[in-house]
Amino acid sequence: METRIVTIGIGGATSSGKTILAKHLRNSLHNSLIIHQDDFVPPAEKLPVDEVYGFTNWDDAPGAIDWDRMVDFLSNLKKTGNLPPDHQSFDGFNETISVPVDDEIIADWKQKSKKVASEHLEKYAQIQRLTTTKRIISNLDVRVFCRVPEDVAKSRREARAYYTPEGDTWRDPPQYWEKIVWPAYIRAHKHMFEGEDVANGKLNGKMKNLILFEGMETKIGDMINTVMQNVLDFSASKKE
Repeated sequence: METRIVTIGIGGATSSGKTILAKHLRNSLHNSLIIHQDDFVPPAEKLPVDEVYGFTNWDDAPGAIDWDRMVDFLSNLKKTGNLPPDHQSFDGFNETISVPVDDEIIADWKQKSKKVASEHLEKYAQIQRLTTTKRIISNLDVRVFCRVPEDVAKSRREARAYYTPEGDTWRDPPQYWEKIVWPAYIRAHKHMFEGEDVANGKLNGKMKNLILFEGMETKIGDMINTVMQNVLDFSASKKE
């Protein structure tokens, strides 16, 4: 029996807790890895420049990611179970805050996932920053969305710097959040919510089996438990 890759997509606004959750899940999952969507950002000179405000646009979905390269990457990962030898991730250089979790939660899920992985010959891959592009969604087995209020996301982002593929650091210039980041987030996700209300609306069901976490209300341990149970349920449902 060939090794099967189970993919977990984690999305949400910038600074909504995606990376923190992904890292805790990596520690909870036997034989797992994280794929960062930001690893597929085009070179800076190929990024679009906003025609109205003149900003280099790192955040608007249509031009901010090399979608063809990412789709090919995920398709090959699911087929082979291995990362390409030339794959590099720069996200590890980015700053993240520490949100501790009870060690027993991690250890318990690690043991359970190890048992399931050995039975099904599985590996687990997390795609951190779930996008709503259909070609990407079709490659995801478990789908998660983290939502936080705009003021929380904005304050967290303003406290951070980001590394670019060229090795430089990026900090948002004045008005970049208001003119680029938040409007791009709303445009990319409004089709998922009733009344196109990304900030407060309920899921409308257009993205099947999507788990929504309210980041300011749900404890990280509860998020881990929910995602892990969904992952193991998916594994059991696909048992040959």
